[in-house]
Amino acid sequence: MERFIETVKNIFEIPELRKRIYMTFFILFLYRLGCQVLVPGINKDALASMFNFESGLLNMVNLFSGGALGNAAVFALGIMPYITASIILQILQKSVPYLERLSKEGEQGRNKINRYTRYLTVGFALLHSYGITTLLLSMNQEGQSIVSSSISSTFLFRFIVMLTLTTGAIVIMWLGEKITERGIGNGISLIIFASIVVRLPSSVQSLYQAIVNHQVSGPVMLLIIAMIIGIVVFVVFFELGVRRITIQYAKRVTNQGQVAGGNSFLPFKVNSAGVIPVIFSASVIQIPNMLQGFGGAPNPETATSFYHLLLAHLAAGRPFSNLLFFVATMFFTFFYVEMLFNPKDTAENLKKHGGSIPGIRPGRETQEYIEGVLKRLTFWGGLYLSLVSIIPNWIISGMQLNSLPSWLGGDFFDRYLPTLFNTGTGLQIAHVLGGTSLLIIISVALDFVNQVENQLIMRKYDGFTNKSMRTRSRTRRYA
Repeated sequence: MERFIETVKNIFEIPELRKRIYMTFFILFLYRLGCQVLVPGINKDALASMFNFESGLLNMVNLFSGGALGNAAVFALGIMPYITASIILQILQKSVPYLERLSKEGEQGRNKINRYTRYLTVGFALLHSYGITTLLLSMNQEGQSIVSSSISSTFLFRFIVMLTLTTGAIVIMWLGEKITERGIGNGISLIIFASIVVRLPSSVQSLYQAIVNHQVSGPVMLLIIAMIIGIVVFVVFFELGVRRITIQYAKRVTNQGQVAGGNSFLPFKVNSAGVIPVIFSASVIQIPNMLQGFGGAPNPETATSFYHLLLAHLAAGRPFSNLLFFVATMFFTFFYVEMLFNPKDTAENLKKHGGSIPGIRPGRETQEYIEGVLKRLTFWGGLYLSLVSIIPNWIISGMQLNSLPSWLGGDFFDRYLPTLFNTGTGLQIAHVLGGTSLLIIISVALDFVNQVENQLIMRKYDGFTNKSMRTRSRTRRYA
């Protein structure tokens, strides 16, 4: 504890670091302030009574906006348009030759790609705002309207809401870039982090109310808390996991003289893909939920056609939906890692600079060895992402194995499994501490602490970690 207090004092003794931290928190404060400013023309009371954010794509948007969508705030779109645009541009960089060339042109090329990302963000913001406006207009009921009485026409309402929400998304993108430029950490990630963490107190309150009202028994509550702590430790372990491949460099003679050889490391993270595969998979499994919204949520027992029966079994939280999420996450993990790393280029660069893996011949064999390591790491990384995303959902809604067809054992699970396994606990805290949210919270927090640590080390101050850990960190960073 004394070491932590001393480190905090060191942080505020460095003027530049202190200024960056103040700037980061000030911009996050402005963002949270914008999440409380209402969009003109919306009846907030009617919105709160008619809108359901407990499941579906709207829940994800509302989560990433820190509840701004539920509040009908200016920043209701959150950072989702920018995330979508960034993911699409990253994919296109591997498939469009022009963008691939830009990505290799250094700072100038990255600036052009960032400009295209901003343009695409505006387009997605317009599409998202149009969809939300259409949904709001479709929710008008007799005697209760989402549209405020001060708005005279539907066209005017649509124009005002779309303009406000799109402008809000652009401002959020600008705030994120300012954090990256003048603050500490990645601005977009910190905005998402703040949006998720701000909903944590209400989740803890709902958990406390469930305990007070005896909605959940003591042993079950202890089991849930232990599972959440275990998941946090599990995520930290995998996020910090690195596979280091030893590289040997031979002595070389250059124009500057003889360069001594030595050993180095080629580091590969266990979870190299980050949270992007989970975001993609979450979008895929929302498609059946959106299709259900057009014709009502079908029930497996009353569905009359194969189409409705399929939608019923693919409903959120049911076994086939979890299976689809698992398969999609594994697929997108392999797909994204393949885009990020090119073993052939890595092997050629090692050969060019006189490096080799002990016991592996340079060239083709080195490429195959790196490909094998990446495939194994990607498998475990995808499995880790899937489990961390699915297990918290089981805490909320259970495995629902009793919804399976009878020929797959649905009746057996309904009869012999405890009710808790099929229905879950219904505790809303797992919405914030589960899946993508948990991954973002931990990874962003680790990145923020790591950047502060690096700033302290550069100025000869002691950081949060001990000397041996810093030595390993520097070895990994320079490898």
